[in-house]
Amino acid sequence: MNYWKNTLSAAVICLAALLPAGAQQDPFAVFNDIDDMMQDNALMDAANRHASAVLTFLPERATLIGYASANSQLNARNTAQEQAALKALEGIKTSMAEMDLKEFSPAKKADFNVMQGRINYDIWSLSRNRLAQDPLYYTQAFDAVYELMLKKLSAPTVQNEALAARAGALGRTAKEAQANLKNPSAFLSQLAMEHAYYAYLSFDDITAQLNTTAEDTVSRQEAAVTANRARRNLKEMFEFFKKLSKEQDTPDFRLGEEDYRFVLQNKYFINTAPDKLRKTLTKQFKQARENLYFALEPFTAAQDPEVVTVDGASAPVSNKKNKKRKISKHQPLPTAADFYTVRGRLALDVPANINLLASIKNQAQSLEADLVQKKVLPKNDVSFNIQPMPAYFAYMTPYLFVPPYGTQNLPTFDFFVRMPSGNKVTRAEMLTKDFNEPARKLMIAGQLVPGLYYKAVYGQNASPTRKRYPVPTLANGWSVYAQHLAADNGFIITDTDLLFLAWEDYRRVVSALVDLNLQTRQFSYADAMTFLVQANGFEQEEAENIIKVSALKPGEAVSYTVGYDVLNALHKKYQKKFGKHFDEADFHAKLMAIGNVAPDVLEQELADAYKN
Repeated sequence: MNYWKNTLSAAVICLAALLPAGAQQDPFAVFNDIDDMMQDNALMDAANRHASAVLTFLPERATLIGYASANSQLNARNTAQEQAALKALEGIKTSMAEMDLKEFSPAKKADFNVMQGRINYDIWSLSRNRLAQDPLYYTQAFDAVYELMLKKLSAPTVQNEALAARAGALGRTAKEAQANLKNPSAFLSQLAMEHAYYAYLSFDDITAQLNTTAEDTVSRQEAAVTANRARRNLKEMFEFFKKLSKEQDTPDFRLGEEDYRFVLQNKYFINTAPDKLRKTLTKQFKQARENLYFALEPFTAAQDPEVVTVDGASAPVSNKKNKKRKISKHQPLPTAADFYTVRGRLALDVPANINLLASIKNQAQSLEADLVQKKVLPKNDVSFNIQPMPAYFAYMTPYLFVPPYGTQNLPTFDFFVRMPSGNKVTRAEMLTKDFNEPARKLMIAGQLVPGLYYKAVYGQNASPTRKRYPVPTLANGWSVYAQHLAADNGFIITDTDLLFLAWEDYRRVVSALVDLNLQTRQFSYADAMTFLVQANGFEQEEAENIIKVSALKPGEAVSYTVGYDVLNALHKKYQKKFGKHFDEADFHAKLMAIGNVAPDVLEQELADAYKN
């Protein structure tokens, strides 16, 4: 026995000699490395099997994960394909259930749980008879075509070949929609009709892109034939969805409490029960209205606010200290209508000759330098890639951040901005609405610095599992947290800036309440509209957009509030713990390096990061 012990010890010491000097202090640490490798292998095996299933059955998603081999395909939307995908995912779920989590480190266990949630969510989606009931599943094909224009994933010729193949496959999707959809929700059909309408209107972008690699007359003719056929397919789907949207007695588009809770748990990793969430959101709703009241004060009070010069322009800056103030119980709290009234009186015009992309980039770079100098953010090698947004995405949002698709050799981070279009008056109106000074500051802070862009660049060395399965809740929460961080450090500073920030907070919690009450069937569509328009003074169009987002992405609105609460609470905790020795840049470096994990594990992972 002693012979074998001595032999094993000698082997370990020999292995240790091959390790870096720091690791030689513990010759048995090599076994910990082997355990980590085995854990990684088990997780990567499950992840690779899932990737294989996605490549085979869900090529549209495979593109977003980063697999270029799927770029030329659209999902086959038929029963046989859905059943095969379901069987493959059930097999992966079974194999993961057999893994011994006691051997996993806390970080690996967190990765395992996120991957398991993703697979659970995929199985749930496949089991919901979406072929027959969800017209929006077919409109995802439009997104998959246009997404190839967002990223230059390969040589232009190869990319255009994939684009032509996907555009050509829209005819199959149109046939599948007409064959499979049976009495779907009229409301979801209306949303699908809108998707088809804007995809059709935006198709000149696709045609122009296909022509960039057409070298002769024959190639240009082939591109024109592909584009015209795809246009007809889009128009065909538009007419079909329009017909479905007018049918009566259709199924309810709301999930119901059980399914909504499942989505919160497995997509957003929010484990709070809906009833408890409702109480929290109701309390936050009241607080948001109080904050909006104070933000409106400078514009409704009799005295003039203090005036200072900011960025070369005269702007009112609030001189009130951030302290808890109370509002009389008899004082009515403001609604959206009060914000609209004040906003209408403000001079928010943007010069028509502004170089919008350059202005956004310059402001973002200036903010980055300021926050790094103040030791609020760690130094980050960021090179902003800001581009005009393709027309299809522009109908949904004024800006869009697109991180790298999965694990790429040369990852690119792209920020797309909707450029004003139309005649001179229309362009001026779009500029004023989307990119007035306070709105632009909020966009830069939430999306660029210290927002999603900055966080994604800094955290690109996260584990492959975390990059492939990011949890939306912390990403969404970070965008809110970033806006408040910018406000705390003097970027969002004028009374107008702070009013728009208070409005964003108010609108966000209202959206979360509507999403929760709508999807758990506490609200009908009519109830949601009454709550938004009559009780809270929202304009009709904005109220409709809030409900549409809930229908398209149940749980998304709630994730912003939950994610922000988690990040804000941790900031306060460590600020209190370290006091004047609190290194804010280091705190944010640790947060960003951890990645978008489940909210419940972030606190422990952050504690481990400080220990290590």
